[in-house]
Amino acid sequence: MSTKDNDKIHKEATVIQFPNLKERLIEKGLQSLKSKNYKDALSLLLQAQELAGEHDEIDLGIVLCLLELGELEEAKQRCKLMLHQDIGDYFNVLQVYLTILIQLRQYQEVKETIEAVLEEDQVPPQYAESFYQLLELSKKMIHSGDELYKLEEESEEPITYTLSERIQEILLERDDRNEQAAFIHSIKEYSLHKDLELLKEFVSHPNKDPMMKTLLLQILMDQKVNEEIAVEKFGQVLHVIPATMGDILSDEYSMSVLRHLEDQLGNENPTLFEVTKEIWMRVLFVLFPFVPTEDSPSIWAAALHLYGYELHGIEIENAELEESYGVNVFQLKHVINKIQKIEEITYFNQ
Repeated sequence: MSTKDNDKIHKEATVIQFPNLKERLIEKGLQSLKSKNYKDALSLLLQAQELAGEHDEIDLGIVLCLLELGELEEAKQRCKLMLHQDIGDYFNVLQVYLTILIQLRQYQEVKETIEAVLEEDQVPPQYAESFYQLLELSKKMIHSGDELYKLEEESEEPITYTLSERIQEILLERDDRNEQAAFIHSIKEYSLHKDLELLKEFVSHPNKDPMMKTLLLQILMDQKVNEEIAVEKFGQVLHVIPATMGDILSDEYSMSVLRHLEDQLGNENPTLFEVTKEIWMRVLFVLFPFVPTEDSPSIWAAALHLYGYELHGIEIENAELEESYGVNVFQLKHVINKIQKIEEITYFNQ
């Protein structure tokens, strides 16, 4: 038997001695990733990839390690390949990809990517709102000259910031909503537990933007933060535990408002129903985690109906509106004022 054959047999025997090597590498790699030992995790997952080939957990784990280690260009290329080869949950991978693009300040690519996805008209509802917000943000950052996080070119030494320092500077010391939105989206994949005290200060501050508070709360919910947090909005304070919170529109009250609207507008004017539904979603997003239960669902539905008609220059008799929803039009004025105030808040250029 030749030396070459002996080597082949030896290699095969070596593989047989470790039948679970791939599984062990994956398990240890993902555990290291969870423990924030990103260098160890990357090494283990790269070894696992050599044995396993395409594997969604391995591939995404490698991307997340590279993201945490600041290897953004390689993370981008690997994540892009996952999307092209349809590896893993497409929209989950896409969110990671958009996060990388934002950190790279490649807003034109963010815009083009989201527009291409939205054209397919197959975006799951749980992702749609986030994608529309990112699309709007990317357009504004492109328009503003992409100055976000620009370092001083005159400095010979590169300027670096810890996450805590960036939270302190961007969220607590400044009030640029475009910048804050971009920053919050860019930290989705980072563990925020060690910076929780700074984030608590932000969401409890009476002068901080309610939309930015909602964006941050959604990340804390995704990260299953199991600690009580005080959230201030419009002079009210609510103590919540992100890990136990339901999504926007997950409560019966919010759904009841939509049912009232659909009963009246669903068949009569489906387009206007979609418009009023979007307005209601924006109201809930700005108020979250508060729900405006001080007024009945029928009052909110009637107010949204009237507000939507006024936006489109459509007239409706008071008696018709009162009969449809079982309300008095005088009950609607303060709710419409709330809607107008919230609509003003939702525009970035205000």
